[in-house]
Amino acid sequence: GARGRPRPQIISEYHLTLPPHTSEQTEMRYPATVMPPPPRWKGTQRHVSVADYEPEGLEVLMRLYYPTSTSPPSNLFRPRYFTSSDYTHGLVHFLLNLTSRPFWVRTLAGVIYMCTYCSAFLTDTIPASLDAPPLLLNNVADNSKQRLPVVVVSHGLAGSRNMHAALCTSLASQGYVVAAIEHRDGSASCAALVKSSGSGRSRVTYKPYVHTDGNFKWRREQIAKRTEEFSAAIAALTAAGDGRGAPRNIFPTSRFDASALDGAVDVSQLVGLGHSFGGVTVVAAAEANKAITRIVLLDPWTAPMGDAVQATSVPTLVVNSHKWGQNLRPLYTNATAVWLEAEVAGVLHQDFSDMPLRIPWIMAKSIGKGTVDLYRLFDFKLSLMHLFFEEVAHAEQSGVGGDTLAAALHAGTVELVDRYRGEMGIQIKSSFSEANIKTGDLAARSIRSSIIHLPPLQPPARERMADATLGLGAWVRVSLQAQLRL
Repeated sequence: GARGRPRPQIISEYHLTLPPHTSEQTEMRYPATVMPPPPRWKGTQRHVSVADYEPEGLEVLMRLYYPTSTSPPSNLFRPRYFTSSDYTHGLVHFLLNLTSRPFWVRTLAGVIYMCTYCSAFLTDTIPASLDAPPLLLNNVADNSKQRLPVVVVSHGLAGSRNMHAALCTSLASQGYVVAAIEHRDGSASCAALVKSSGSGRSRVTYKPYVHTDGNFKWRREQIAKRTEEFSAAIAALTAAGDGRGAPRNIFPTSRFDASALDGAVDVSQLVGLGHSFGGVTVVAAAEANKAITRIVLLDPWTAPMGDAVQATSVPTLVVNSHKWGQNLRPLYTNATAVWLEAEVAGVLHQDFSDMPLRIPWIMAKSIGKGTVDLYRLFDFKLSLMHLFFEEVAHAEQSGVGGDTLAAALHAGTVELVDRYRGEMGIQIKSSFSEANIKTGDLAARSIRSSIIHLPPLQPPARERMADATLGLGAWVRVSLQAQLRL
């Protein structure tokens, strides 16, 4: 927000009860409504607001997802999933590299992405308010303000600050402040930039995806830039939490006053979460920034770092799609912290993004989507994350050792996996199972993994599509290939 505006109200309540679920409401699914919390979560689900935030002097843009007492408006007035046609253009450009195509191909692609944007603008929204005041609850025991824990999210190639809106809004509805970064290293489908004009006013410009020659040296440079942005986001939120005050919001199209975050966030248990290229970004960021105390990796793409990937030094949860072809041994070998990995059969790489939930028929007809029910996958993923958060927090509070935490986390995961028996195949391995198998512990060996068999999986998508988390661009590419034989 601009200087001189009155400080926004931070709403404090003991309880905010949403209408109880009815059979009619259960038919409303994301993105019409926020993804529900998993059964193991016992809190009260809150409404959600989003706000774009660029802290002054820190050169990072993030979309904040946070709880609020303001109910979301009608669909027409909700935040748009594609905030500009530049984002639909970016998706097409990611798949087709339009700069190298003939004029007529670029023209046809332009018609497609503009029509898609116009359609999406009318119907494709995020189930949240925009720039509403955050909700801060009181602790019933001592009437003190209960600060909101923080999750910082890094997207994969061709992602954006909205790419994981399902996960971000769900976590926000459960009491988290989620900061989803839009990386400006050339890896986003489109990145919004703030430019100053001669009149002293700022405006937003857009940078599309930058194609590379496949040289991992370029990717490692991007990781370095992404790590800087990750630390910048943490710096802004830390300032809000430690009394210095959040830096002023300078993003031109946002009305969010960052002073609303002052005293409202708790960065003591900060979570770094990343998908694909965002996964290796989080690993690098955790090595560089000790404020990150636990990390969650969804199909991490570690190939650009190779064996240079740092062994995990903070508690780590990894959720992989079936036969995700990345060597994660460097991450686990010589790890100094607890780690757990769950591999889910019937899941493809892009199933961790919003795209299969928003345009399932396009995904199914283009680069494909997994055979697992995506809402059940989301439920498992969120349940496992909550188990991970709870066990790590309990271990920190009680002062128990890493071995005890590893055993508790592994046993809890085995129990959780059993609840999905017959629905999806899940294999787990962890620092607990690895350590005990090395010492010949047969009891540990017997619970090393829990596998539930499924019918044969669909053949994997082509390697170039491996990191395509965006179904729209893939659909355009497949359509053009079919019609134009590109």
